[in-house]
Amino acid sequence: MNRTNLIIFILLVLLGAIGLAIYFQGNPVSEQVIQDIQPTPPPEPIKNPIVHYPVPEADPQPTPEPSEASAEQNDTTVAAVNPLLPKILPPVQESDQSIRDAFNGSLSGKTTIKPLFMKNFIQKLVTTIDNLPEKQLPRAHLPIKAPGGKFLVAGTTEAPQTSSRNHKRYSPYLTLLESIDSDLVIKIYTHFYPLFQEAYEQLGYQNSYFNDRLVYVIDHLLETPNPPDPIQLAQPAVLFTYANPDLEKLSAGQKLLLRIGQKQRVSLLSVLDTYRQKLTTLHP
Repeated sequence: MNRTNLIIFILLVLLGAIGLAIYFQGNPVSEQVIQDIQPTPPPEPIKNPIVHYPVPEADPQPTPEPSEASAEQNDTTVAAVNPLLPKILPPVQESDQSIRDAFNGSLSGKTTIKPLFMKNFIQKLVTTIDNLPEKQLPRAHLPIKAPGGKFLVAGTTEAPQTSSRNHKRYSPYLTLLESIDSDLVIKIYTHFYPLFQEAYEQLGYQNSYFNDRLVYVIDHLLETPNPPDPIQLAQPAVLFTYANPDLEKLSAGQKLLLRIGQKQRVSLLSVLDTYRQKLTTLHP
């Protein structure tokens, strides 16, 4: 190789080195390669929902027979201590007869479950409870029959107000609620709880706990205002509304409590408070 060719060769090598340096400076391949070979971090484990008020598993063993002395002290409660509870829970979509038998076994002879819709009862009850804090209830899924008659209004056309006669329409429901021993209701609820949870998950709550939602809804209802009767109404269109805007903006569940009248409302809130105490202390 002559001297001229050697100089040209050296120049070509230098130009190539400079070009490669410029290219790699703009494209940090080494860093990219290092980044690519980093191990992929493992996916975060699925977080289980926080359960605030757990429900213990139902005792599969039959309840022992009460002693003769205790039976004499409380015949009514003892007669209903053993409601008909299936040892093996049916699927939630086939649970109507089982839950009906359990309720009938816990009621006195003078009280029936006639105000209830027992078809798809658990699913309807869960849906209704979940929607009580909302503005409207899914009426097609209510677990109870609508009260007889129409909503009654008193006062004048210019100043309508709720009528005390309207409160009687809701008496059968309060009577039913007060007739069932709360401890027996909790026993039934605990036994059937897996079905309540299943129905709740079918609504789309895969990472939530129905008993927590139930306590939340009870707390919401316990916050219902307790105005004296009668309550002033307005009629901006066909339907009546509450004249007080603070009452009108309440949820569907709270408005139901307004409709039943102050006396019955106080009784119902007391029952709800009793159930809240029991539902929040179900720890084994």
